Amino acid sequence: MPRSPSVVSMARLLWRFAAMLVGIGAATLLASGQLTENTLRAAQQEAFTARFQLMAQRAAAAAENALALRVPLTPDAPLAGLLAREAALEPAMRSFAILSAQEQPLLSAPLPPAPPQATDVATAQVRAAIRNDLGETVGAALLRYDDQALRRAQQHLHDAVWHAVWPALLLWCGALGGLCWALVRRLRRHAGPLPVPGGERGVLAAAAALGLGLALAWVGWQASAAGQASIQPDQLAKARAVARSSAALVARALEVGVPAQELVGVPAHAAALQAQSPEIMALAVRTPGGQWLAGEQPAPGAWTVAAPALVAGVPQAEVVLTLDPSVLARKLQATLLDMAFLGAVCLLMALEWVALGLGTRGARALAAWEARRSRLARRPQPRPGRGLGAATVRPALFLFMLAEELTRPFLPTWARTLAPGDWGLSPNMLASLPLVVFLAVVALLQWPLAAWSERFGRRRGVVLGALLGAAGLAWAAAWPSYGALVAGRLLGALGFAMVFVSAQGAVIDGSSAQDRARSLAQFVRAILVAGLCGPPLGGLAADRWGVPAAFALAACAALLAALVAWGQMPRPAALAVPVPASAQPLPGSLRQPGLAALLLGCALPAKLLLAALCFYLLPMHLQDMGHGSAVTGRLQTIYPLTMVLLVPLAARLADRWGQRSRFVLLGGLMAGGSAVLAWPGGGGVWPLALVLLGLGVGQALSITPQSALIADLARSLPARQGGGVLGLFRLTERGGSALGPAVGAWLLPVLGFGPAVAAVGALVLGGSLAYGWSLRTAQAAKRAA
Repeated sequence: MPRSPSVVSMARLLWRFAAMLVGIGAATLLASGQLTENTLRAAQQEAFTARFQLMAQRAAAAAENALALRVPLTPDAPLAGLLAREAALEPAMRSFAILSAQEQPLLSAPLPPAPPQATDVATAQVRAAIRNDLGETVGAALLRYDDQALRRAQQHLHDAVWHAVWPALLLWCGALGGLCWALVRRLRRHAGPLPVPGGERGVLAAAAALGLGLALAWVGWQASAAGQASIQPDQLAKARAVARSSAALVARALEVGVPAQELVGVPAHAAALQAQSPEIMALAVRTPGGQWLAGEQPAPGAWTVAAPALVAGVPQAEVVLTLDPSVLARKLQATLLDMAFLGAVCLLMALEWVALGLGTRGARALAAWEARRSRLARRPQPRPGRGLGAATVRPALFLFMLAEELTRPFLPTWARTLAPGDWGLSPNMLASLPLVVFLAVVALLQWPLAAWSERFGRRRGVVLGALLGAAGLAWAAAWPSYGALVAGRLLGALGFAMVFVSAQGAVIDGSSAQDRARSLAQFVRAILVAGLCGPPLGGLAADRWGVPAAFALAACAALLAALVAWGQMPRPAALAVPVPASAQPLPGSLRQPGLAALLLGCALPAKLLLAALCFYLLPMHLQDMGHGSAVTGRLQTIYPLTMVLLVPLAARLADRWGQRSRFVLLGGLMAGGSAVLAWPGGGGVWPLALVLLGLGVGQALSITPQSALIADLARSLPARQGGGVLGLFRLTERGGSALGPAVGAWLLPVLGFGPAVAAVGALVLGGSLAYGWSLRTAQAAKRAA
């Protein structure tokens, strides 16, 4: 039995843990500050430059009309008057000219000389192409303007954001350090264990999460206030430019004799403006006397800007724009949501790196320390040496799953980019083929690898699988072709199946019946945290360095997983694992009491629902609703976040109460019922978020108790039969995952999104009810015996 560490060792462990939380939290706050500043700067840039772009586009359109009427672009042309009028409205303008195809100036607006202090300031420019009737570029409208005001505003935004970030960062780091110091002093007084999950480490993690959340909220609030004050004047200036441009169109119609009461095309023009400028809510036209002619009238008290439509210098109508001042606030809210997800992901990553830092020796020392403190406090304690399988496997498992998750954001689009045109399949089918091949191979290998893993050794199985996965990812990185991608995914599927089967077997071997669900919860949590952290990191790497570099990064992570598994997982002699000859045949495994109802009623439908909804139906539906990938990504994060937070609690309660079957039943009913609610409530983002939340809560309740029931059954049987049960369970789960996208693709065009999700949810409900009936029948038979 390992010796328990001293108080000094535990104090050092807490300080290292706190230092790691401080580092991750500091990186999160700094990244969040940069993200917020970039969002505000982009909004500022767009609002400031939009009016100049509109001027250039109007001049280019006028030049195209003049060319169509064979009016030469000379200094005495009517277009020169338009340029002069536009230039007089913008004091920041430095030049406004029409250029030929050879970049020679044809005409320009007369401008007053620039102020002396502005002569040495660099100017920005916008350009709009002038095309003839054949679409050929025959010139350009070029506008240069002084952007010194923009740079001053952006500097003000920078100062406001970072004046909020630095105090929040220092206060959060100081508070976490002070809490760690207080906990270390408590340890040195030989106080008993804290009555909270995780003890001192749990208190530090909870305090770090709460403090980071408050710091992010403070930064977001300060940035929102600064952004609103700085950007709204530019938004008003942009709206006035849009109003002037629209008024010019109305004036042109009035000049050619269209009566003001018969204006047409106003709704279409308003829709086009709203597509380009979301802050414009409506556009209307009225007479100078106040009579509304066309468009949507603004509500009383609405935020509006107006511009007159002049005919021969006399106002004949007026264009009124209704503005939505909350557009910027909504943009910032989306940024704040991204910041919140970033903070959660970074904290979860920190906890996984702590598990990596502990390793086998650290896990054993920590278990001995907790056992000793539990004895002194006269509390129940786990058997020494048990429950360590998950702690030793988890770092390598996390790294390998992170390597696979890094490829999720770009794998389908990369496959479509590389798709050959002579395979006889559509690009969309070829884009899905690497994923389908990967899932199918992983599902089919679960059964034969169940017994192989025990014969070959769990540690060697994880190491070999990680090496194969790294080789497949490296193959795809080195040869960017479609055939190499499919071959690399085939090799990666073999490695993935080896790692999954061997790691899960090591967790089961290293746990007891009393703590098996909690050990499996650590196994599941490592996979879920990798699913949270991998996609955003992989997408960032692909955007910045290219897809081959992102594949190479994933290959390095898989190679690191192999090294960690070789160094930290116990050798075969450390765990007494029976060596069977082969797994029990499929019919014999299914004859185990209650197994068929659990697999076909709960395991298969649960994975089918998850894959159908999250991997296929949800992204397709959100795209059809007009939402971008950011909204899809945030919604897809709800399920793994819920699982990460609730799986350990559900596993602990299932072990403590000894009610694993009831947890499985309750979770299946909750997940299926939530999916059924997608039929009446699946039209909006918030109802879909509630559906995903219910799915996450339901599967968090059932996933680890379900795995623990299978593991208990396998361990109670002879080695050959137990291996067959575990292989059958893995085959059923992976088969459900492989069937999910296919079922979703079949149901969506036939039923639509809501009914399709509800149909799969009804299948889950029916399977759970069948499992509950089998439990009742088994209990009745037991009482009768």
